[in-house]
Amino acid sequence: MALFNKKNDVEGNPGELNAFLGVGTEYRGKLDFVGTVRIDGSFEGEISTDGTLVLGREASIKGIVRVGELSSCGAILGEVTVQGKAVLQKTAVLEGSLVADKLVVEQGAVLQGSLSMSGGSVQSTQAPADNVVRAEFAPAAEFAEEFPEENEEHQAEVAGSAS
Repeated sequence: MALFNKKNDVEGNPGELNAFLGVGTEYRGKLDFVGTVRIDGSFEGEISTDGTLVLGREASIKGIVRVGELSSCGAILGEVTVQGKAVLQKTAVLEGSLVADKLVVEQGAVLQGSLSMSGGSVQSTQAPADNVVRAEFAPAAEFAEEFPEENEEHQAEVAGSAS
């Protein structure tokens, strides 16, 4: 898994896990970070970074999220702005607004609210829902290398439903 790859440099490498809020953890306030942070607990407030935010299945976020990249298996209630790619995996729920350059939504993910594809120039979280500039969709298998633990579970489900 790339998050724990020991070959990464220590100096702000986006693949290195810089912080982890585990299941059962509750946090309120403002979170600013460099690199990658994984949240599996509950967070209420504002998250701001040019780095990567990873949300596990038990994660619950309420507030304003501004990140460079997002990979979510959890729940978000609020305004989300992603400078790069947002990945909503099959267990993800996002209620509110999403502004992103690129978006990957797996079957089963829930997106309720407004969506704006910025085409590389994220500027405002207040964009109208019908203002879609560009949407880049790709098969989820194309991104399987980035999230191997989720892909293994998906492969097991597919194998189980085929028999």
